[in-house]
Amino acid sequence: MFSKGLGLALAIFGVASITHPVSFEWLPGITFGWQVVPEWAPLMGVFVLITAIALFSARKFTRKQLATFIIFVSGLLGFVGASHPLQFFFFMEMMIFPAFYLIFEQDPAIAFKYFAYMQVAALLVLAGIFSSGTVSAVMFTLAFAIKMGLFPLGSWLPDAHSQAPHSLSTLLSSCTVVCGAYGLYRFSYHSFLLLVLAFMSIVYGAWRATRDEDLKRVLAFSTVSQMGYAVLALIYAPRILPTFLLMHSLAKATLFLSAGIIIDRTGIRRMEGLGVTSFSLMPACLVATLSLAGVPPLLGFWTDLAILKAVTPLPLMLVALATMFFTLLYVERLMAIFFRREGRQKVEGWLPLLTAVLLVLGGILYE
Repeated sequence: MFSKGLGLALAIFGVASITHPVSFEWLPGITFGWQVVPEWAPLMGVFVLITAIALFSARKFTRKQLATFIIFVSGLLGFVGASHPLQFFFFMEMMIFPAFYLIFEQDPAIAFKYFAYMQVAALLVLAGIFSSGTVSAVMFTLAFAIKMGLFPLGSWLPDAHSQAPHSLSTLLSSCTVVCGAYGLYRFSYHSFLLLVLAFMSIVYGAWRATRDEDLKRVLAFSTVSQMGYAVLALIYAPRILPTFLLMHSLAKATLFLSAGIIIDRTGIRRMEGLGVTSFSLMPACLVATLSLAGVPPLLGFWTDLAILKAVTPLPLMLVALATMFFTLLYVERLMAIFFRREGRQKVEGWLPLLTAVLLVLGGILYE
């Protein structure tokens, strides 16, 4: 009852704070300000929804695990509304330790790897705060590129996302990496290097998603690829970035929730030989994967189209368009588990349908 009460209070605070700013002096001369930027308010609303779903799906957590998970979520929501650079650092640290604890229970080696990468990112943010000019911008860019999991700075991402508890994986891939993109939006350094990292991430992430055999690692590598598209949106179409990240959050929440349900019910993680029949998970995953692939009329089609139209150099636009072929390949792999005949097991789970429906509505309502 105590843990559920904390979760409910956190959700109410998250919803209320979208339109009601918080401000008070927390250190002499430094004001603590918390308010969501208006164009990012819909994404914040989606964060709150995914958080509520993740808390509900974490009902098997112990009291200690759930309390730790709520601290992580508090840092996540605080990061999006932070108004002072020091608050970004504070909320980054607030997310690191709870996630480390929860991953450590599953795999200590991967937990320390996650901690090392996230701590380096946090220290780079701190260095950026106390630097100026180009040096400051570069520090912030490197920090948030690590947090986004951009290749080759994000080797922590597939390991941590695949080994974390399912509820935490859902938030790591649908919300936490989005915080990295938000940080780049606030403190980005638009350089040729960042563009190179974007294309490397798109190709590498999609290629690995077609090769790996672990279900959650396939989804994690697809996140690496999608974050490359987020950087393209940041550089060429910053106005579409919040909508693209909203689409990504809903799609990845749907897929990781579905993967958690499948793994829990079947006990199988390997793609080879995994066969599932489901009246609820199949349409949810179909909507999420097709949206990531940019199939009309889903929300992913409109965001991908806007990004491609904005990439003005023709060679870059052709490369970005060609990389979508890799996305279709791993989408086919993911959906194959619902059409494989041998060893099929019946698995149902209705929570992913909620986020999938929002993807469909988003595509219909998008202007």
